[in-house]
Amino acid sequence: MLFVEDGAALIMNAAIQKYEDNFNVDFPLYEHLDITRGDGYDVSISGAKSLATLIETCIKNNDPVEIPEGYEDRMY
Repeated sequence: MLFVEDGAALIMNAAIQKYEDNFNVDFPLYEHLDITRGDGYDVSISGAKSLATLIETCIKNNDPVEIPEGYEDRMY
């Protein structure tokens, strides 16, 4: 279970959707939770903004993030 600050999900979900629309692959969110953590939340507003910045950079550079082998098979 993720603890998400009010308002952070909207920012995070919009960024992830933009990434997935652009690259046509699922974004590996659990590989990037270190970016989203803050203020006692797994996904804080500031963390969601940091994730959105990372995603914008990936899109701008046409460079998707690496998806580790077996990522889809993991249980979270």
